[in-house]
Amino acid sequence: MMSSSQKNKLLLALSLMAGCTLPTYANTVVTDVQINSLISQAIETHPLVGSARAEQQATTEGINAAKLNLLPTPSISTSYGNNDDIVSEIGIRQPLWTGGRLTANVNQAIFDDKAATENIYEQQNQVAKTTIEAWQTYIAAVAQQRVYLETIDQLRKFEAMMQRRVSQGVSARIELDLVTNRILQETNAYEAAREQQHIAEARLQQITGRALPRGSEHNVPQLNLLVDQAKKASAGFEKLAFSEASFYNPTVVKEMFQIESAKQEVKAQSATRYPTVYAEYKHTYDHDTNEDDGQFYVGLNYQPGAGFSNLALTRASEARVNSLIQNKEAAQRQVMENIQIQYQQFASARSRELSLVSAVAGAQIVLDSYQRQFIAGRKSWLEVLNSVRELSDYQINLVQTRSDILGSFYKLQVDFSLMPWQKYVHNRQPIKMFSVKDPVKEWVNTQQNNVQSKQFGYGQQRRPQPQDEYIQVNLPASVEQQLNQGAYIMIDEAGNPIKITVEKPEMDELNNSPVATEQNLNK
Repeated sequence: MMSSSQKNKLLLALSLMAGCTLPTYANTVVTDVQINSLISQAIETHPLVGSARAEQQATTEGINAAKLNLLPTPSISTSYGNNDDIVSEIGIRQPLWTGGRLTANVNQAIFDDKAATENIYEQQNQVAKTTIEAWQTYIAAVAQQRVYLETIDQLRKFEAMMQRRVSQGVSARIELDLVTNRILQETNAYEAAREQQHIAEARLQQITGRALPRGSEHNVPQLNLLVDQAKKASAGFEKLAFSEASFYNPTVVKEMFQIESAKQEVKAQSATRYPTVYAEYKHTYDHDTNEDDGQFYVGLNYQPGAGFSNLALTRASEARVNSLIQNKEAAQRQVMENIQIQYQQFASARSRELSLVSAVAGAQIVLDSYQRQFIAGRKSWLEVLNSVRELSDYQINLVQTRSDILGSFYKLQVDFSLMPWQKYVHNRQPIKMFSVKDPVKEWVNTQQNNVQSKQFGYGQQRRPQPQDEYIQVNLPASVEQQLNQGAYIMIDEAGNPIKITVEKPEMDELNNSPVATEQNLNK
């Protein structure tokens, strides 16, 4: 059973989750409409998310069912007696006291519903990360194709130059064959990148439920621009990665709600140690004799289970709570580990990008230099072609590194709950434990409001009235002191005090001070 201190801790924790959200940073979301639209489409149509939503609807109905168990239970039966007579019986039973079992069942259903909602968030995050991985592969393949096409274009220019040199007898035929072979190699690499693009497109179609528009590869932004935006937006990522960010993760929060649900199960199971008090009315009718009889009584019902098995079931429920607590700790550690690993990959990719940018610039300088030296006869044709390949390899590695940066960046945004579709606050408000008195209080308050409304000439349903306008009055300290001593004040339409009057006997009895006048007010 949950003690008052435990309840307070729970309310405090949930309040922190509702009010102390993760810090936000300017431009935290890269302005790439394509990836955001793909993720939005995926989380709306993916069957994993749809299954989680259906499960949450079931838990919501579970709350209603648990509350309905507090109401009377009707019954009807018809039997055939020993005297060949037919007897019908109608009854209604109202539980009066169950040891807290019905209340615990309602609270358990509430926590189950909360956990089911967090499961939706968890599945959305998983689908989002899967979408990001497929998108990362897609943009990398498209960018690699651009590199290969540029390399092929460069080699074709070399091929045309070498054809002229061969026709002029300046270069050997083997050098023309060499550049032609390099063109074939780059073409094969280009086709492999196109195949990778098609695979990524098919995967995105399966995840999002829709095919990419024709020519989408032409709308992929330059990776360097996206990376620059990601770097600016990731200023606070290190702090988040090594903080308690896992506490807000849906996987961890779901485990917390499951723990509280299990605690309510323990409470409900413990209530079976006590008898159930109920009130019941039964009405019997004999169809042959037309005897009509009704009976009302209050009774006890005690079912300890076979061999008092309810005690063992209670201990089993308590053990399950301890198991769930350990699962929550394990889940939190796993989430934190994954976040930190993801951040280290992000930081490592950023460092590699800086070195690769320098390497690409250096390889371009070497290529230009080798071209000039080849014309001057100081470098061989093979060295020139090797410098082309080296430049292409560096560019391909740079493309892959930049796609890794973007993939890690978006995954971290998902882990930090910074994506625009991650709205968790409404499920993480402080939870008020259900009590059987709550519906009664609500009904009484409703009846009182209806009676008061009728007394003033209104019906049961009043139209919402506009809010009253209030004038803010700021009084001097001396005036407020006089009011506390029993003075009366008059104000003008602007809210300014114009007169104070005091009943002299009351003031004299309080502090023997003179009666306030308009002069005192003016002072």
